[in-house]
Amino acid sequence: MKSLKLFILLCYIVKLAGAQSVKFSEAQPEAGATVKFTYDPKGTTLQNLSDVKCVVYSFFSSTTPKSAKIDLVKEGEVYKGEFKTTDSTTLAALAFSVDEQKDESPNGYMLALSKDGKIPAESYINQAFLYGMAGKYYLGLTLDYEKSPALYKQAFAIKPELEKKHLVSYLSNAYRANKETGTQLVEENIKKLSNIKEPTEDELLKNLNLYTIVKKKAQADSVKAIILKKFPTGDYAFGQEMNALYSEKDAVALEQKANQLVAKFKLDKSKKSDIGKLNSINGLVAESFAKAKNDAKFELYANKVEAKTSRAGLYNQFAWPLAEKNENVVFATKISKQSLELIESAKNDERPAFYQTKEDYINALNQSWGMYADTYALLLYHDKKFKDALETQEKAISFYKVIPPDVSTRYVTYLIKNGQNEKAFAEAEKLIKDGKASDSLKNDFKILYTNLKKEGTYEAFKAGLEKEAMAKAKAEWTKKMINIPAPTFSLANLKGEKVNLADLKGKIVILDYWATWCGPCVASFPGMQKAMAKYANNPNVVFLYVNTWQNEENREKVVTDFISEKKLNFNVLYDTKNVKDPSKFDIVSAYKVDGIPTKFVIDGAGNIRFKAVGFSGSDDGVVKEIDSMLGLLTTKEASK
Repeated sequence: MKSLKLFILLCYIVKLAGAQSVKFSEAQPEAGATVKFTYDPKGTTLQNLSDVKCVVYSFFSSTTPKSAKIDLVKEGEVYKGEFKTTDSTTLAALAFSVDEQKDESPNGYMLALSKDGKIPAESYINQAFLYGMAGKYYLGLTLDYEKSPALYKQAFAIKPELEKKHLVSYLSNAYRANKETGTQLVEENIKKLSNIKEPTEDELLKNLNLYTIVKKKAQADSVKAIILKKFPTGDYAFGQEMNALYSEKDAVALEQKANQLVAKFKLDKSKKSDIGKLNSINGLVAESFAKAKNDAKFELYANKVEAKTSRAGLYNQFAWPLAEKNENVVFATKISKQSLELIESAKNDERPAFYQTKEDYINALNQSWGMYADTYALLLYHDKKFKDALETQEKAISFYKVIPPDVSTRYVTYLIKNGQNEKAFAEAEKLIKDGKASDSLKNDFKILYTNLKKEGTYEAFKAGLEKEAMAKAKAEWTKKMINIPAPTFSLANLKGEKVNLADLKGKIVILDYWATWCGPCVASFPGMQKAMAKYANNPNVVFLYVNTWQNEENREKVVTDFISEKKLNFNVLYDTKNVKDPSKFDIVSAYKVDGIPTKFVIDGAGNIRFKAVGFSGSDDGVVKEIDSMLGLLTTKEASK
């Protein structure tokens, strides 16, 4: 009977993988094979959109995937691609997108890999993980809490020892699928665990998690107390005390508590099991002293971080704000240079397990080197070492897949300082054509135009470039136009007034999701202020800022203080927490937002016409983004 169930589920999965828009060259390829596939976006959210991109997520024995981009070849309306698997690949999953828009196929596009003609248990574990937790994030699929526990059970039937490891995930999804039967399953397992005479810490932690699933707080708190008493230096106790460290704001007090923590848990850097914990502690203390502007203490604790890439990241994290503000340049230059040396040294180290190939590892290091070199170049520039700054920036740029506008702008500055005006002019011209030029760059460009004695007037030349930039932006945003009914909402703003989307019919609404802790959100706000000022006299354009994913108990104070401190005149709305699951927020979930900042442009008929994710890199870039979307939308409305 067990083998029959396996066969039925296997047939279902193979059918699922080949159904809908993706067809694989093999229904059940052997691990290690090269798999070819075709993708037809017809009937998906990517229908009629161009420049489809594809990423393959490869899963192995764990639920942590490795990703790789796939080069697609378009033939007519169909895309073709292929990917290579390894001997240990258990599952491959494809994700398709156009810019920020994902193909949100409910079932996703997954392919189980066989080993000696059989699907391994780990393949079902990974599918269960995707349907029960991460499939929305990776693939855009719809989470399915009924399918997930069925897949876990299939894996346990093949390999019973996996049940111990994945028990909590299995029962959590079983509870979500059916509260009644799920509760019964959870309580059965609680009873089993409670009957163990001398439970291990892991067994007690399982019990704690199971009580949490069925929302029995008193019992969960009781188990917490037992764990802390029985295992005062165990992993759970360490985690609790580590969490307390994160809440400490004073660097000196944090240092004292950190040293007490190391002593209490007898952490030893010669023990492999302790290295990760020590790295976390020392990194946290180093960050705290960085904020306190204590160079010596920062360096002391940063140097205790064993992992080269982590230490390099700390150095750059400290050096960058100093480079931006042109402060403490000597020390910042020293540690910035060390960050680059550490990255170079790490290239000779053994490839970490979470990288699929040595090439992937080196590429990741090169990307880090490029970012840290941008910091170092700016510090060299402040130190008036203009030639070295230019050479460093040129090498840094070579490692960027997409060069951020601010990085390109600094490159133009260094070119000018080195007398390479023609090249600086050409680079600045590209930024203006792309609509990514800052005000300072436009000023530099005007000076270059005069000094190089270009023909014609500057104003006429600039107008031509901006016209070209607008046409390019218009073409790009035309491809991104969508037409989806916007979920309605009625949310309270900072004044306690209710703002109802339905009341704004006939107007164009720019809806911006944000949180105070979100760096890119905050970086985009000066640009959003400029955009609001530009459209201030247009009664048919409304800007709304939905605060979401803000979990502080004093949330309203945090938000109002933030808005006041930044002197923003935004109409901020509070997203509501979900009643059944307080970890989720209602409106951001209804809009299927995966990350913030995310902006939506809603037309007068109440339909989402544009979705823009992330920060475009400059204030002018934000304004141009809004201009492009609104320009296209008003043109479409006028044509009606």
